Amino acid sequence: MARTFNIQVFRSIRDSLGRFLAILLIVALGCGFYAGLRMTGPDMRIMADDWYDGTHLYDIEVLSTLGLSERQTDMLSKLEGVEAAMPARSVDVMTSLNGSQYVMRVHSLNTKAAGKSIAFTQSSVSSPDDNYLNRLVLAKGTWPKRAGEAVLSADRVMNESLDVGDIVTVEYGATDLDDVLVTREFHVVGLAHSSLYTSDAGMGSTSLGSGKIQQYMYIDDANFDKDMPFTEVYLRVAGADVELSGGDAYQACVDVVSNRLDALSDDLAQDRLEEIRSDAQAELDDAQQEYDDAKREADEKLADAYQQLVDANIPATKVFKAHEGRPNLIDVITNGDVDLVVNTPSSSTESAEDDSYIRKTAITA
Repeated sequence: MARTFNIQVFRSIRDSLGRFLAILLIVALGCGFYAGLRMTGPDMRIMADDWYDGTHLYDIEVLSTLGLSERQTDMLSKLEGVEAAMPARSVDVMTSLNGSQYVMRVHSLNTKAAGKSIAFTQSSVSSPDDNYLNRLVLAKGTWPKRAGEAVLSADRVMNESLDVGDIVTVEYGATDLDDVLVTREFHVVGLAHSSLYTSDAGMGSTSLGSGKIQQYMYIDDANFDKDMPFTEVYLRVAGADVELSGGDAYQACVDVVSNRLDALSDDLAQDRLEEIRSDAQAELDDAQQEYDDAKREADEKLADAYQQLVDANIPATKVFKAHEGRPNLIDVITNGDVDLVVNTPSSSTESAEDDSYIRKTAITA
């Protein structure tokens, strides 16, 4: 029975060999396409993971509405499970480039670490600085070496061709830029690839323009105001690089450190608040000292002037200023004890208030 069936099958194939081969080819192509589609996702995840690990992409980003300082960065770097910590500054700005406007996200760049880094491939960058995260792969040009130089994305398609030598002019930002950027014009000295931006179609949202980031720009940290706090701190979790990015094992590894970070968040916030208060108090103390020094100098000059009048046998009487006690110069003017008032106010708030009372009193006296 089986022999008869096999003979019939063979005759059917022989009599319609062309159709059989066509069907066989279609099935083979279908299996090939299916296998390819099944492997595309895993292969893309593996390649992305190699890129993330090779460029030391961060695992956790810490943000603060009050900013962060070296003190909080040090606290984060000492958190159990944190392998590296890199503070950074960033700001969203509207720029002008080659006659068109673009919303850009400006990042600070550790130019010393970037300059010493070596890109073996587009997905692997070596650096002697372990805390240099989100490493760029320089595609063209050089790293910024001085103020007013920048590196832009080599992948983003612009309205006009972007190249080394172009000039980016910062027009305005989402916030006042006076205390953020000390430079507003940047020369493009290099183009780079960044694992921080995996898609040109979605580079992040912003409150400027259309609401979407259209380009990124890396500049030396010296281009930011020295008093500007860090806007974020990037953390790399120990052991996360051996797991596949986005997988359950990777997420479990990161979650352990995230939970510790949640427990530390109140201490971080309190430390930052105390630091801001301390800085404000120091500024207040400096201003108070400056005021006291100026007042002491003014009192000494007033005493010298009074003594000179006395030495010249010119009748003179010292009286309090309006804010110093009673009886004061307002009382003297009101009582008609003077015939002429010559006022020389200073720029202080108290002097301005005294000046107003003196003029009003002199007019009505």
